[in-house]
Amino acid sequence: MFYQITAVIVLACLIFSVFAAPIEQIRDHAKVERRGVTDFPQGSKWSNRAWGAGRDKDSVSGKSVVDVDLFDTDPSEIKNYKSQGKKVICYVNVGASESWREDFKKDEAAFKKAKGKNLKGWKGEFWFDIVHKLPQVKAIVGKRFNLAKDKGCDAIEADNVDCYQNDCVSGASDEVKKDAQIAYDKWQTSKAHSLGMAIGLKNSLDLIPDLIDHYDFAMNEQCVEYGECRHLEAFKKQNKAVFGTEYGENESKIKAEAKKYGIVSKNEKGGKWVD
Repeated sequence: MFYQITAVIVLACLIFSVFAAPIEQIRDHAKVERRGVTDFPQGSKWSNRAWGAGRDKDSVSGKSVVDVDLFDTDPSEIKNYKSQGKKVICYVNVGASESWREDFKKDEAAFKKAKGKNLKGWKGEFWFDIVHKLPQVKAIVGKRFNLAKDKGCDAIEADNVDCYQNDCVSGASDEVKKDAQIAYDKWQTSKAHSLGMAIGLKNSLDLIPDLIDHYDFAMNEQCVEYGECRHLEAFKKQNKAVFGTEYGENESKIKAEAKKYGIVSKNEKGGKWVD
């Protein structure tokens, strides 16, 4: 009887170890893939030189983070920022083509193979079809991430990750688009981390519960204006930076929300960014 009980215990332990190991691997996966990746902690002050009317006027003085456009910024400029101890985020459009970009001009055929619907309101841009043509999309965006690595970027600001909220592709329900978006976003974070770069979630607040453990910081537009800043508290709780922008919003409202939810905000006024 004793030997039977012992055998059962041993078998139970073996079964537990087989199933427990993958669980621990899942828990540690985010930590493992972030080794060597630059941290962007709460409260990081930043300069937005990547986009907006005030992009060329936003001072980098006293800022530990500088956001620049991947294609428009020379590697020497990135190197100069980093020599000053600044962390450099590079803006990359991961959700849509841009007909004026150098990679589009070099291989327009590749972009046509990844094409979704036109991006309404933005001339020369169309959505990537992340539902039906994801391999083609990954090929394009993967090259953009490699370029970011080669230029010395510390992190990626991944724009237009909200295909699921828009009329971006044909023949797909909102649920299918959302699932495709989450899968694509997870691929982006893994790709960036594998190259030693951090990556930020741009807008797409309702995806935070699914993706908070994969992203290193958040970049948001107009959460004060739309009363959505509460969703960003998840980043604050994990000591991850939240970079915010508003467009002519009330200053007192911005400061109140920023303090409550850990957002370092900028307000576009008079053609420039105001901290």
